[in-house]
Amino acid sequence: EAQRTVLYLSLLSTEIALKAMLEKAGRPVAEIRTRSHDIAALIRDLDSCKVCSEVALGETRSVSASRLRAITLHDAEAEITVGTLIDNKFDDVSLYPNEVRYGCRLRHYSASTMAQLSAEVVSFALENWTGLHV
Repeated sequence: EAQRTVLYLSLLSTEIALKAMLEKAGRPVAEIRTRSHDIAALIRDLDSCKVCSEVALGETRSVSASRLRAITLHDAEAEITVGTLIDNKFDDVSLYPNEVRYGCRLRHYSASTMAQLSAEVVSFALENWTGLHV
């Protein structure tokens, strides 16, 4: 149950961070709400947003927030990017939130990998908060 709880809270944290970034960027709250718990749809929406980033010493430009997808997570067995992890669809993976939280069987990425995912998404939000826009 501890692994299930970590997995669920990691996914919840990721969802909230993505929704917060979308709202900060100027997306209408009603539009964000329509995504419900669909983390893949939320990151697709974030792809159309921009962040301010230093591209050269002292030079800042507006770049796609889709750069979040390229952040690499390091698992004991492999490396995977945020985008691949969120977009990867398996027929037999437990669906978030209901099957992850309450399902009879739990089949998902490891809780430690998902905790890393959440930490990276939140870190990205904090680092880019003031520069988020549509």
